[in-house]
Amino acid sequence: MSAVRRHLTLVAALVLVLAIGIALGAGPLSHERLLPTAAAPVPTAPEGVAGPEADAVAAEVAPALLRGRLAGRGVALLSTPGVGRDTLTALADDVERAGGTVTARWSAGRSLVGPGEKTLVDTLGEQLLEQLDGRGADADSASYDRMGQLVATAIATRTPEGAVAGPDALTVRQSLDAASLLRVDRDEPRRSPLLLVVLGDDLDDHVVEGLVTGLVARTSGVVVAGSEGAADLDVLASAERLTTVDGVEGELGRLAAVLALSRVEDQPGGSFGASGSDSALPLG
Repeated sequence: MSAVRRHLTLVAALVLVLAIGIALGAGPLSHERLLPTAAAPVPTAPEGVAGPEADAVAAEVAPALLRGRLAGRGVALLSTPGVGRDTLTALADDVERAGGTVTARWSAGRSLVGPGEKTLVDTLGEQLLEQLDGRGADADSASYDRMGQLVATAIATRTPEGAVAGPDALTVRQSLDAASLLRVDRDEPRRSPLLLVVLGDDLDDHVVEGLVTGLVARTSGVVVAGSEGAADLDVLASAERLTTVDGVEGELGRLAAVLALSRVEDQPGGSFGASGSDSALPLG
């Protein structure tokens, strides 16, 4: 489906959602605000709708679509080098608009994702497994898969309400910080059940595949997002039960990312966003 046709479908779907007042998130939308009068026909999408128009529609309907979707849930943001601060701030704002809490913003260092750092990643992974007596990751996993599991042990959990950072999590955090592999914006944040991974600069295929595979193995729900048409999301397309979203530099992509977080535990999988192969928004 071309980008124009996908955006036409998006606009038509969102107009229909608003027109008939479908119950979403925390409760039914207001009939007084959303139902058309008998004399007013439902508007149709204009011809030639492109990215900016889709973003404008997404911005208008976001408050209704997000309301209560993440009520009481904790979300950790994990970004790789190259993600703009404005994008991360906007995503955090949308999580909070959905009723969730951003527990922390984690930043992967270039030493974690750089193509020439495999020896460091491998050696540190082995050292951490020894310190943790084999806990925190599967010893038989490949280097980046194992490191992804260790990062998940440090920042994430499968407990729906989240969890405090225990000794294992703190050990991994301290080691990764000392090696400049992972930074955080606050001291000793809670481990979160939901993880939004935002990819920036293009990564080597084996790096992104391994890290994401490891993260998914030890987290309740993971959504991986990137800019429109990001090559790394294409690399991950074959991964089973992995949810991806592109276009998070725009309103449509950010809305899709937060909606994806709200359903990822029950309905993992799918490609959404500005050029998602399944649909623009995960409204199911």
